[in-house]
Amino acid sequence: MKSIIAFSDSHNNPLPSYFEQILDEADYIFFLGDGLQGLSKYFVKDNFYAVKGNCDYMPFDDEIEITVEGVNILLTHGNRYSVRNSNLDLLYRAKEIGADCVLYGHTHIALIEKEEGVLLINPGSISSPRIDLPSYAYITVINKKVLCKIVHIG
Repeated sequence: MKSIIAFSDSHNNPLPSYFEQILDEADYIFFLGDGLQGLSKYFVKDNFYAVKGNCDYMPFDDEIEITVEGVNILLTHGNRYSVRNSNLDLLYRAKEIGADCVLYGHTHIALIEKEEGVLLINPGSISSPRIDLPSYAYITVINKKVLCKIVHIG
């Protein structure tokens, strides 16, 4: 069993201190773009994976493929797949590479949905949500299954 904390769109705002404690306890930390500059202390951690968003200007990849406990996961910010309009292009990309799960940001709106066998997770924004409170995704991968909960903070 592995735990994952996924968050996005911090836009370089400081993270709440208790959230940093949560990150320290996770097996994996996934940052989904827009705010990389404010997270430099995590760059040296072996369990930190990040993709750049449309507001990041650091040399990070646009997407990362990673396998956790037999589950193929795609990390992306989402802007290159027009996620503000639809998740269709994101779903096509997931199917193209054989991803079981996609984690993305960009919309600042938390979402968990399954489409055509692919689990799509957007943790919302950790600092500036468009709807509801700031949020992140708490994910557990066990026996090749993904369990996810959106956690609101604030």
